[in-house]
Amino acid sequence: MNKKKYYFHVLSLLIISLVTVIVACSSKKKIVLAEIGDEKLYLHEYEDQFLKTTNNIDSARNKSIEEKKDFLDLLIKFRLKVRDARDRGLLNATEIQQDLNEYKKNFVSTFLIDKEVVEPNIKQLYERKKYEVRASHILVNLSQTATVEDSLKAYQKADLILKKLEDEDFETVARTMSDDKTAQQNGGDLYYFTGGMTVEEFEEVVYELNVSEITKEPVRTMFGLHIVKLTDKRKRNDGIRASHILIQDKKDSLGNITDSVGTFNRAMEILKRIKNGEDFATVAKEVSEDPGSKDNGGDLGFFDRRRMVQPFDSAAFSLEVGEVSDLVRTPFGWHIIKLTEIKEFSPFEEQKETLKTEFKRGQMFRAAYTKYMESAREDYNFAIDPNGLKFLITKFDSTKTINEANVDSLFTGEDRKVVLATFKDGQIIVEDMVQYLNTNRDYGSNAPITKKLVQIIEGASEMPILNLIAVKENIEDDEDYKKLLADYEDGLLTFKIDQEELWSKIKINDEEMQKYYDTHKADYTIKENNEDKVRPFEEVKSEISSKLQQEKFKELETAYIDSLKQKYPVVIHEEILAQAFEKE
Repeated sequence: MNKKKYYFHVLSLLIISLVTVIVACSSKKKIVLAEIGDEKLYLHEYEDQFLKTTNNIDSARNKSIEEKKDFLDLLIKFRLKVRDARDRGLLNATEIQQDLNEYKKNFVSTFLIDKEVVEPNIKQLYERKKYEVRASHILVNLSQTATVEDSLKAYQKADLILKKLEDEDFETVARTMSDDKTAQQNGGDLYYFTGGMTVEEFEEVVYELNVSEITKEPVRTMFGLHIVKLTDKRKRNDGIRASHILIQDKKDSLGNITDSVGTFNRAMEILKRIKNGEDFATVAKEVSEDPGSKDNGGDLGFFDRRRMVQPFDSAAFSLEVGEVSDLVRTPFGWHIIKLTEIKEFSPFEEQKETLKTEFKRGQMFRAAYTKYMESAREDYNFAIDPNGLKFLITKFDSTKTINEANVDSLFTGEDRKVVLATFKDGQIIVEDMVQYLNTNRDYGSNAPITKKLVQIIEGASEMPILNLIAVKENIEDDEDYKKLLADYEDGLLTFKIDQEELWSKIKINDEEMQKYYDTHKADYTIKENNEDKVRPFEEVKSEISSKLQQEKFKELETAYIDSLKQKYPVVIHEEILAQAFEKE
C-alpha cells in the first residue's frame, strides 16, 4: 500500500469509528491548554484526541506526564501544519476536493447510522450494563429452518415444561428436560452476565423479569426455544482487583491427585496465618504456587466478571474491599483471595466509544440496522421490479455461485441500465448491483437463487436511500458532522503539506547509502553457520534508503515546525496539562 493510500486508510478508520466527539464536561471546554497563534487548543480537545489513541480513559489516566507532553507536542505539530495549509488555500486543491467529495459519499451515511441506530441502542446497552443478571434456562432445540411439524413439536414440549414448572422446581426440570446438555450438571444455570453478552431476544426478556420470576411463554432465539428464570440481579462495577495465594494439588505422572488431604491442610495453615494478621503480599511471595502472580504478592490486577473460573469468580466478586476469602476450590487447587480494589461503574461519556465498538461488532447492531433499513425502504416506497428480477434470473446460472458468474463480465453495457427496483426519487439498476457486489463479498459463495438476488438488490439500495434520508434530515448541518468532516479535511491537508514541504525535498542517492552502509555494517551482520556474516549492500539497500528518508524527514520537519512557530507563536500552559483526565 503506498503512503497516500495507507494514510487515508488509517485516517478513515479513525474518524468513522469515532463518529461523535467524546467527552468532557462543560468546564473543560473553557480551559485553554495551549495557544497557537491566535487559535486556542482547549483541554477537552486534547483529551478527545488523546483518547483516540487509547480508546480507554483508564489507560489515558495512567499515562505519565512525559507521555502526555509527547502527545501534546505531536498535536501542536499537527495543528501548525493545518493552520499553514489552510492559510495557503491548499483546501481548494483539486486532488483534495476530489478526495473530500469521495469521502463524503460514504461518511454521510455512516454518520446517519451512528446517529439513528447506534446512539439510541448504546444508551440502552449502557443502562443494562449497570446491572449484572444471573439466569437459568431450559432449552428446546428448534432450528431456524425447522418445518412446521418440527416447530409444532418444539412448542408442545415447551408448553409441557411450563406446566411441569407449576409443581416442580426449575433446576430439577432443567436437568431432565433441557436440550442443553450442560443442564445435567448445572441445572440450567448460565451464571452472571450483562448487556451485550447474549442475543437480543434473550437479553430483552431477562432484563424485564423480576428475581425468581419465570417467563410465561418460551423465548425464540437462533438457538431454539428458552424458558428462562431470573435468579439474581445486582448493580455491577467495571471490574475488581484481587490478589490470591494458590496451593496446587500434588499429582502423579498420570495426572491423578496424590495427597488431597495434605494439600488442604497446608492451605488451611496458610489461611490461619493470614487471618492472624500476617501481611497477605508477604505470605503470597513466600508460599504461593502461582508463578504468574507470586512475585507481585499475589496481585492479579483488574479483571471483569467471568474472566476467572466460576468458583474463583463467585468468591472474589462476593468480597468487600480488604476482605479475605475462606479457602476456594478450583481445578487448579486451593485459593485464598483478597479483594484489594473495586472499579466503580463509569459514566456514559467515558464508556461511549467502547460501547459503540462493542455494539457494532455484535448481532444486536445487525438486527437494529436491518430493522432500520426495512422501515426506511417502506417509507421510501421501495419496490422490486418484477421484470428486472426476471432478467437477473435469466442471466445467472443457478448451478454456479455468484463469484463464479463473474458479474463484471456477465452484463453488457445495455444490461447494466436495466431497472431492478424503484423507490421515491430513485431507482436501482444492474450497474448499482454490480458495484454493490464488488464491495460486499459476503454473497460471493451463494447460489443466485431468487431470495438471494432480492437481498442483493435491497443491499444495493441501502446507500442511495440513506443518502436521501441524510439530505432530508440536514445531516450536513449537524455540528458533530461538521466537526468530524473538518477533522478529515485537516488530515488531508497535513498529508498535502508533508508531501510538498518535506517528502518532495528528500533525495537519497547511492553514495549516501553506501557511506551509511560502510559505517553501520554491524547493524547488518547475521549469524550463518555459527559465523558472523555481513549482508550484501544490495540486499539491505532498500532498508537503508527507508531509514535515511525517515531521518531526513525528521530533520526537515523540525526546521519547518520551527519556522511555523515563528509565524504562529506557541504558548503551552503546562500546569493545565496536569489536569488532563482528572475526575470531576
